[in-house]
Amino acid sequence: MCRMMGVVSRGPVYYDLFEEFADLATKGMCPIGAPDERGHKDGWGLACFQNGSLKVHMRDAGSAPDASKYYGTAWKIAKLNMERAPGQSLIVMGHLRRASSQGLVAQKFAHPFIEEREGVTWAFQHNGSLITDSGDSGKIDSQILFEMILSSLRGRSHEDVVQATTAARELAIKEHGGFTSLNFMLSDGDLLHTYRDFQTNGQYYTLYLDNLGEMVIAASEPILAMQAEPMPRGILHTISPDLTIRHTAVG
Repeated sequence: MCRMMGVVSRGPVYYDLFEEFADLATKGMCPIGAPDERGHKDGWGLACFQNGSLKVHMRDAGSAPDASKYYGTAWKIAKLNMERAPGQSLIVMGHLRRASSQGLVAQKFAHPFIEEREGVTWAFQHNGSLITDSGDSGKIDSQILFEMILSSLRGRSHEDVVQATTAARELAIKEHGGFTSLNFMLSDGDLLHTYRDFQTNGQYYTLYLDNLGEMVIAASEPILAMQAEPMPRGILHTISPDLTIRHTAVG
């Protein structure tokens, strides 16, 4: 249970973006029926690809607004704007974690997760959980879902991710009794894929998507004056470096 953001930018990625996102750790919507004072303070992470290469990846347990390491990492990403030529692309991913169990609060469980497959570096972050326990105490549900998607990927295109998402969704239902939410963001450094799907509590498991001109932002809750219309359920959206967006129904 988390808050997420993803950005594809051809211009600056302003430091203000990271400040507004960090505020969701304490001010963001919490699951209905849950104690709001817990917020999303159990972990944070940031990742940044520049022209397809992973340049920054930092994550930790604890609350982002209280972590000097979070703001230092944010400044490092914002500073990349000063060092790149016009027209180059940045993809930024951010995650604020609310652990399903206090026993699972640890740096190793903070998103985004990074995996390399066949020379491609993938970054993944997720909001939700599987219904039944996986039986693997060394991994949380989000890591298992990441493995499901990667194991079904046959390429890096929008169509490949649609097919892998469909396979992972079916497997989650068949082997884990379903899910609360499959909201996720996935990137290979060239494209950013974002998907919203839930079987319960749709008011909490939200994702918003907006083109602000020089960047496209996806976020669990609107930041930087994004439009307040949630993404439709069951549609994979893929943002390209030129900020075009493709969308296809999953299933």
